[in-house]
Amino acid sequence: MRVVLALAELGLDQEHQVGVIASKAGLQQPHASRLLRAAVNEGLVRHGERYGTYVLPSEVLGVQVSTRSSTPLVHETVQHLALETGLAVAYHETGWRPGTGMYLELVDMVCPNLHLRDTVEQSHHDLRKSAAGRAAVTFNSGALACDALGEPLLLEPRLQESIRKNRVAASRGPDTWALATPILRGDMAVATLTVTGAAGCFADQLTASDFAVLLRRAAVRMASAPAWSRWTADGGSQPGLPHTDAA
Repeated sequence: MRVVLALAELGLDQEHQVGVIASKAGLQQPHASRLLRAAVNEGLVRHGERYGTYVLPSEVLGVQVSTRSSTPLVHETVQHLALETGLAVAYHETGWRPGTGMYLELVDMVCPNLHLRDTVEQSHHDLRKSAAGRAAVTFNSGALACDALGEPLLLEPRLQESIRKNRVAASRGPDTWALATPILRGDMAVATLTVTGAAGCFADQLTASDFAVLLRRAAVRMASAPAWSRWTADGGSQPGLPHTDAA
C-alpha cells in the first residue's frame, strides 16, 4: 500500500499530516485519506495524537535484525520489501571458509511473525534445502559452491536451470514457503534476498508471481545502486566474488 510505504520513508513512530503523506506517496489528498483509513482498519497504521495525523508503528515490522555488516541501502531495501509484500524479508551475504565451505551470513532481517524466524534466517545446514541457499549455489558454481568436505553442492539439473532462468529459488515446508533471488556482481551471487511467509500467502499463483517480481526488482535496484557498488568495492564482498575467510 503506497501510503504505508510513504509513512515508512517519512519515519516510523512519528506523526505525519495527510498532505505530507499524500505528497510522498504521489497521491491526491482525498485518495490518500481513503487509503489511510483502510490501513487503520487493517491495523497497519494508527491515528496520531494531533488531528489529521497518522503514525506507522515500528511493531508493524515485528522482529528486526540489523548487524554491523548492514548498510543503510540494505536496511532500507529489507524494510521496503517487507512493507510491499507483508512478508518476512532477509538479506544474506554469501561467503566461503575452509572447513565450512559455502555459507550464508544473515546481515539484515524483518520478521513480523516470531514463529517464522527460524525459516526466515534460512539457517539449514545444507544450502540445497533453503531458498536462499539454492539461489547462492546456482549462481556460484565451481570451487566456491562446495560443502565442508570440499564436495560440490549440486542441485537437480532441471531445478538449477529453472532458478537460473527465473532468477528465483523456492523452498516449501508444511506451513511456510520462501522465495529467494541472488544479488549479482557479474554472474555470481554476492548476496541473496528472501521473502518468507505462511504457505497460504503463496496459495494464489498470481500473488506468488507478484512476490517474485517485487523480489527481483528489489535485488536489481540494489545491484545497480551507486552505494552498493562503492560498498562492495570498499568494505564488503569483492565485486564478482563472495567474501572468503582465511584459514
